[in-house]
Amino acid sequence: MSEQAPGSLLQVQELTVCYAGSTDMHPALDSVTFAVGRGEVVGLAGESGSGKTTLALALLKLLPPSARILSGAIRLNGHEILALGERAMEKIRGRMVSIIFQEPEMALNPVVKAVDQVAELIAVHRGWDARRCREEARRVLADVRFGDSERLVSAYPHQLSGGQRQRLAMALALACGPALLIADEPTASLDARLQAEWMALVKDLRARLGLAVLLISHDPSILAGVADRLIVLHRGRIAGEAEYGRLRHRPSIFSAAAPASPRAQAEEPLLAASDLRKTYRQRRWLSLSGGLAVPALRGVSLSIDRGRTMALVGESGSGKSTLGRCLAGLERPDAGEVRLNGRNLLGLGSREFRKTRRQIQILFQGSAATLNPRFSALEIVAEPLKIVGVASRREQCERALALMDGVGLPARWSGRKPAEFSGGQRQRLALARALALEPKLLILDEPLRGLDLPIQAQLIKLLRDLQAALALAYLFISHDLRLAAELGDDLAVMEAGRIVEYGPAAEVARSPRHPHTRALLEAMP
Repeated sequence: MSEQAPGSLLQVQELTVCYAGSTDMHPALDSVTFAVGRGEVVGLAGESGSGKTTLALALLKLLPPSARILSGAIRLNGHEILALGERAMEKIRGRMVSIIFQEPEMALNPVVKAVDQVAELIAVHRGWDARRCREEARRVLADVRFGDSERLVSAYPHQLSGGQRQRLAMALALACGPALLIADEPTASLDARLQAEWMALVKDLRARLGLAVLLISHDPSILAGVADRLIVLHRGRIAGEAEYGRLRHRPSIFSAAAPASPRAQAEEPLLAASDLRKTYRQRRWLSLSGGLAVPALRGVSLSIDRGRTMALVGESGSGKSTLGRCLAGLERPDAGEVRLNGRNLLGLGSREFRKTRRQIQILFQGSAATLNPRFSALEIVAEPLKIVGVASRREQCERALALMDGVGLPARWSGRKPAEFSGGQRQRLALARALALEPKLLILDEPLRGLDLPIQAQLIKLLRDLQAALALAYLFISHDLRLAAELGDDLAVMEAGRIVEYGPAAEVARSPRHPHTRALLEAMP
């Protein structure tokens, strides 16, 4: 157990937290004690459900109403946190301690531009005039390497890539110069190059500003490159400190995976996309011009066979998620065709389109943003069945419970709200919902983001079992080329809205032809 230094910035003593109504035999946090010194980077590792996020929320007094602190103390820079009221905590959050959540989408206002979100936060805490706040916001955005182009700083969150949203979330966290940054799975959605840049940024901020960081991750190998100490949390308890040397080489969790199914011969693909093009236009207020054109897809073509996995790889901002949304019918491309079972989805009437696209479901990159926070887990999974009017209410509930059980969520959790689940559990909940209408194609946009290795292995086994039993096809979107190569039958590599390499997954990974593919492989840890 970590000893507490008298001069520590953060001291946590014997912290015990439980959730009301929980039938688990152990509390969410059980007598947790540790410290973080000034300018120190402490890594906190643990599998999904170990209590990492509960601990982060407790440090800022942001626990949900169902959580109760049974005992313990939290002391931050001389302040007894648990003794402070909400008004006093509002002055501490942001200025003394900040947090970057696992899903940055949850921290961003979808209707406010990037620079304005940072400026608004500065205005609240500093009380400066609008011009000075906006200048400071641009400086903070540049500090976290967000970019200073007018297109980026004036973009809305949905117009940004996952990596850009994470950097915007970091700018919000650092806008008022906190002494301690809590980062909850900050690199889970980033590709290898951006992960390395993020870690380098943490080191730079620590060196320049003396910033202390509590860096939370399920992957100890990510923490090993930047943290001074590594604390392991297991079932709500601190299990000890790990040796970095033993964690630098991640074993493959897919060595026992089932072999890929053979390619169907002379059979029409389940889905075929041809020459898809999509350009976003960023319009200015009261402007008569057409706005700034931002190409996202530049003539993309690919096909996905029944019962097979197409892996799609690319860096943040390459167009992967835009392609997934266009294939799922959530966005309409400017040009091209999307054929499902030979029928052009873009040529169907609205009623026929809604009926047909049930065969395609999508698991989004940030699952938390897609779950209704007021719904119970059972209501979330049963919602698609209710919308399309499948079966009776009782049968809908039975089906939803079976789906929850199938993704590893016990029935006794059916009454929990999304906030009461860990990041990995929310992802499984979103997967259960995606499977409710028995689709033929499942689009998986970074489905393993933020999950520890055992949970990844469980989900991969579940996906393979479903694929074998139901002849499901997958579009597996990832920034991790090696992971995609192990899971995919075929592999497409995207760069700047184009597919630059396409072929059998093992062949592409073994002998990449395009320089960008080789660069992605070299960037992998």
